[in-house]
Amino acid sequence: MPLNPPAEDRPPTAHRVIAVSGPAYVGKDTQLRMLARRAPQIEIAAHAETYAPRWPALSGTEATGWWLDGASYQELADVLAAAYLARARQPRAGGGLRCVRQGLPMLEATLAAVAAVRERCGTARAARAACAALAPYRTALRASEETEYGVVLLHDESPALGAALGLARSPAPDCLVEYFQRRLHEQLNRLLDEGRFDTAVVVGDRPVIDVQHELRQRLHRMYPAVPECALSRVQVAALGGDCEHARDTAGEYLRTRRGYARLNAAHLAAAASHTRAVPDTDDATAQAERIADGLDRYCAAHPFLDRVSIEPVRDRATVEALRKLFGDRLRAVRPGPGAGKDTAPETAAQDAARSPAQDTLHDDAAPWPRLSLQRHLDRLAFDAAWTFRPLKPVSVHSLGLPSCLGTYLRDLRDRLTRPRTTVDLLAVTGSAARGTYRHGWSDLDVLVLAPQDALPRLRRVRTELAPVLDGVRMTMTVLTEDEFRAGALPPRLLHVLTLSGAGALAPLWCAPGLALPVPDAVTYADVSVRDGVQAAVTLRKQLLLDEPDLRVLYKATALLAKIMIRMESGAEYPADDQAVTAFHHRRPDALGAGPGDVRHDRAGTERMAAAVLRGWLATLAPAPRPEVTGHGAT
Repeated sequence: MPLNPPAEDRPPTAHRVIAVSGPAYVGKDTQLRMLARRAPQIEIAAHAETYAPRWPALSGTEATGWWLDGASYQELADVLAAAYLARARQPRAGGGLRCVRQGLPMLEATLAAVAAVRERCGTARAARAACAALAPYRTALRASEETEYGVVLLHDESPALGAALGLARSPAPDCLVEYFQRRLHEQLNRLLDEGRFDTAVVVGDRPVIDVQHELRQRLHRMYPAVPECALSRVQVAALGGDCEHARDTAGEYLRTRRGYARLNAAHLAAAASHTRAVPDTDDATAQAERIADGLDRYCAAHPFLDRVSIEPVRDRATVEALRKLFGDRLRAVRPGPGAGKDTAPETAAQDAARSPAQDTLHDDAAPWPRLSLQRHLDRLAFDAAWTFRPLKPVSVHSLGLPSCLGTYLRDLRDRLTRPRTTVDLLAVTGSAARGTYRHGWSDLDVLVLAPQDALPRLRRVRTELAPVLDGVRMTMTVLTEDEFRAGALPPRLLHVLTLSGAGALAPLWCAPGLALPVPDAVTYADVSVRDGVQAAVTLRKQLLLDEPDLRVLYKATALLAKIMIRMESGAEYPADDQAVTAFHHRRPDALGAGPGDVRHDRAGTERMAAAVLRGWLATLAPAPRPEVTGHGAT
């Protein structure tokens, strides 16, 4: 049976019992608790053993002994069948939906696994033994199973890998339990293939929220009363620490500069639903689940949110519980007091008491604590929002550059990587990387990723190779990896990174495993607007000169045209002449049939610059002029 059955294969909506089954340590209880908090109108039934009076007497003090050798096989089948049927006969409160832990197919799977352990038999024979033991209850069990919508949570699609994952999460499994769990996984996959479960959710190593999202998606299609999960794409920053000023500084920076919604953890926990199906305790797990439930409700009401900060979250256990729920989408931040106003540094004892489980991003010993905190928060935000693209080096020959530049780049690469490596990345950007290089007009733009202490060698190599350039102007931009990850880059480099996501960056050499970040759309749009503002200012500076620099004027015009087209339609025109032509086709603005190549034509360049600048200024709403009244008014 496929893990996602098509709509026509799903059971009818008349099924009013949602049965969540699965092996041990797959997260059934956690998923049901979170579902019960979010949808308290759904009744969560007690465990099946609650309805079997003989269960405690048989189980004794050994957790697994009676299952495997302490009771007769038929006696075990009688107790289990009676318990499952007694639970199924319980009336539903108000006739609404009910959720149960371990559906009716789980009864057969458990008995078959016990038979496989006791008799050391295969999957098919153990299944026949379980069916024979349950034969007296076949009619009642079949009728009860028909009322269920069966969901099975699996560690893995492979029974062997699933059993291994489950056992890895078990606190202290013995040989008998290990063998039982392997046989149980085999029986669950057999029942899934036979169509006894309606759908399967593979848990794997995913965080709890991701599994809850998939579970609710599947249930929501069948039962609209089950709300969808709003947290599957939300990035969460949990702000801790004992200094309120430092937390406030971090929270406000994330809110105002990085677009995070700033929320109070206590308010979120208080907004969570309280239901009898979930005991209201004060332990860290319950607190984290209440925070997640309140956050789910908030994000459902504000579906545009994709990043939030919650504060204060000081307790280490709560942070760890939240990390299990959100996985890598949670970043715990504990800013030191040095980042706040008028606060003294932490003592050595306080510093030593910091939780190692938290991402302590702020160093109190830093000479610039506030700036250090902001850069670390940038890194946190961009690590969550940006994707990373692995790089594949290209040959110098593939760039199609003049021979003098090809020789220069090969020598530069060899000297910076042999006999020892000085840089982490050596790449060509700009027109030389795009195949639009024009000798005599274009520059050679080189990007280098290297630590600060590599600057002396870079300067020496650059000086030695300068004659090879044959008069071509070469611009070398040197950045560290930390600057890349924190987004501490000029707009041009952010544009280069965005284009690198489409393979428009030409690395001549890179360190093994190096991946460059690709900015998210929001950051890219913000940087583009600021770049456009600067380009408009540059245009007017040049137009005021008696002898403007045609190269600067042309490039600023093309840049502003690129940005306007990008913001309007999302189209990218990396080459300057392409952008100018596209702008003209969109808004001719008295430029005639076309702007043509005006790189060396002052009058044409100035006309083109004025047209692009008029288009930019036309997008700005005119400021209202105040009415002049009183003496002197006309």
